[in-house]
Amino acid sequence: MRHCRDSIRHYGLWHTIRQLSEAFYRFVRELLPDRRKATFGDLDYDWEHNVDTTRSNVSLRTQLLVAITAHQYFPSEPWLFEEIMQALPADKSNFTFIDLGSGKGRVLLMASQYGFERIIGVELVPEWHRVAAENIAKFSAEHAANKPITSICMDARDFQFPAEPLVVYLFNPFPEPVLAAVMEHLRESVHDGTMDAFIAYRYLEFDHLFSSANWLEKVMGTEQWAVYKMIAHADPHR
Repeated sequence: MRHCRDSIRHYGLWHTIRQLSEAFYRFVRELLPDRRKATFGDLDYDWEHNVDTTRSNVSLRTQLLVAITAHQYFPSEPWLFEEIMQALPADKSNFTFIDLGSGKGRVLLMASQYGFERIIGVELVPEWHRVAAENIAKFSAEHAANKPITSICMDARDFQFPAEPLVVYLFNPFPEPVLAAVMEHLRESVHDGTMDAFIAYRYLEFDHLFSSANWLEKVMGTEQWAVYKMIAHADPHR
């Protein structure tokens, strides 16, 4: 319901109704046979690491809920995630990595290979959070992960960003009004510019929110992702 209220405030009632109708159509479309490859065709990472991070085991109830309130769940591709990590102009050992809308936790597991100080996932859907916790336990035991990996079940708009250097990862997990609220919360959390903060945004549907923000500077990007750096002491109201 909170997503709907935000959408109505951001878009208006009729636009929100149209969005919900389109989301329901996408949900029904995903159930058709020709979509099975998209649903089950991304298992290589799971087989290699003995985890469950794909869409293959997502219940119909959760698929419908997410289709209406957010975007369909797709785990990040390992090769694209590697591209993004290589583009970060930072010593990762000094940074905390945060994945907002972390799903079943694939990105958290992949990030553990890059030496971050600690890794945090924030996921609203309890079913995915539970699976992410199981994946983290398996992965940490089998790969001797020496940095803490945590999954938190909560609304990203309520997450308190730690006061330390951050890399915030987003695979387009939210509708536009929710993403705008999360960005504003992040800006307020690190507004004084005393610590470094990067945003890695995969799938650029709402990239205009980032490119138009005068407190962010684009440092790298392709047609599929962009990395932004927070500008120290920027005036967000200019």
